[in-house]
Amino acid sequence: MGPANRAAEFPWAGITGLIKELKRCEAAGATMGALVLAYVCIDVMAYLAMSLDKSEQTKPDFIAWVDGYLKAHPDQPYQYRGIDVYAARCAVLHAFISEAALHRRDPAIRLFGYNDGGKHVFDPAKAPNLVLIGAVSFLNDVVIAVEAFLKECQEDPALRVRAETRLPKVLQSFPIPINS
Repeated sequence: MGPANRAAEFPWAGITGLIKELKRCEAAGATMGALVLAYVCIDVMAYLAMSLDKSEQTKPDFIAWVDGYLKAHPDQPYQYRGIDVYAARCAVLHAFISEAALHRRDPAIRLFGYNDGGKHVFDPAKAPNLVLIGAVSFLNDVVIAVEAFLKECQEDPALRVRAETRLPKVLQSFPIPINS
């Protein structure tokens, strides 16, 4: 069975594989690698969720997905805002830094730093635009958001069609026998 047939047989394998890679990085102590994969994962979810008439996800698609699915535990001092997460994604993925052009253009967008704990650190009285994201919580929250999105795909036929139309394009890996 060739890779195209395998992709058709397991349409969601690219998503489950991405989550496994994220968790594998986290378990190995590669926290920044896991954070990068978390932002990639959100990009993929925004791509799957966008309207059928589009071929590329955009900033509004990313923000809408975050606002709809990515939730911090109610006890966290910071609750995710799509624009903050998008700016953080741009900073990390484009230059592996904390500040993106969006932050310089709009000082209301919160800057993310990262700590290796579970608790976000946010004190608007001291630093209204700085959030230290608890990496453990953020990674967990992304996985929970993906699970919520996948559940909604099961329940919403229109969303499922949008996602499944694009799933064959999501990268997957397949074991290739050494003797091939």
